[in-house]
Amino acid sequence: MKKILISVILLLLCKPLFAEPVDLKVKVDKDKITIGDRVRYEIIVEYDNGVEIEPYAPGKNLGEFEVKDYKIDIPQKTKSGRIVSKAVYTIATFTTGGFTIPSLKIKYKGMDKQEKEIASGEIKINVESVKPSPNDTDDIRPLKGPAEIKSWFLAWLPAACILVTAVIAAFIYFKKKKREEEKPALPSRPAEEIAKDALRALKEMQFVEKGMIKEYYIRLSDIIRTYIENRYRIFSMDRTTWELFQEMKSKRIKRPHADKINYFLEDCDMVKFAKYTPGQKEIEEAYKRAEEIVDTTTSKITL
Repeated sequence: MKKILISVILLLLCKPLFAEPVDLKVKVDKDKITIGDRVRYEIIVEYDNGVEIEPYAPGKNLGEFEVKDYKIDIPQKTKSGRIVSKAVYTIATFTTGGFTIPSLKIKYKGMDKQEKEIASGEIKINVESVKPSPNDTDDIRPLKGPAEIKSWFLAWLPAACILVTAVIAAFIYFKKKKREEEKPALPSRPAEEIAKDALRALKEMQFVEKGMIKEYYIRLSDIIRTYIENRYRIFSMDRTTWELFQEMKSKRIKRPHADKINYFLEDCDMVKFAKYTPGQKEIEEAYKRAEEIVDTTTSKITL
């Protein structure tokens, strides 16, 4: 009995030595819903103090689901010294069937400064339609038979697909090569002046008062992207937020500045692409954050 007790104590004492530097947990509050129902999707990241977590945007990779609301808590320190970050997304879909929330992948750098990655498991959710009433079956009509496909079309289809793929690949290659060789043209005025004028003009357009929230966030995001292009001479408009973040890091832009810009653009992407509708307070804060990005990254001249 004493040997068993000693073994258990040693196991508990040694467990922290073999623990992973980052733990990732994802879960939903229900895996079977009716079309339009809200699902609580929770992400918990626990990591050692000193580990550097790369910014991630789970709202962009939710399969058939769209974000209705989200809340990201401020990271907390546990008694053991680890850091816990928690985010909760309210998601929904208006399509029936069996769907999968893809694996969430998070990149991080450990104490050895080597870039690593941790991934969660996939989550399957079954979405059912609302049960019809007896009167809902009156307008159901039989399905039409399959359309006939000509044999010559099938014969030429593989060749056409190969040709289209080759043209697209060539276009992407030459566009990327040209972008690597060129730099954005120097602006006629200081980058901060152009950005501040654009922000003032955006407010005067009154998109928010007119209910054009998505258009407002598109313009706001474009203003900051244009500012980055003018300020750092980095092509920004045709890059994804993640690609832009990687480019800013490669250009050795101050990490706090790069992180602040990345978080801002990710929040804008939530409204632009994930169909998230922000509240009035969030809209006002977004404008202030844009102003803050311009102010904090503007070169200060000291006399």
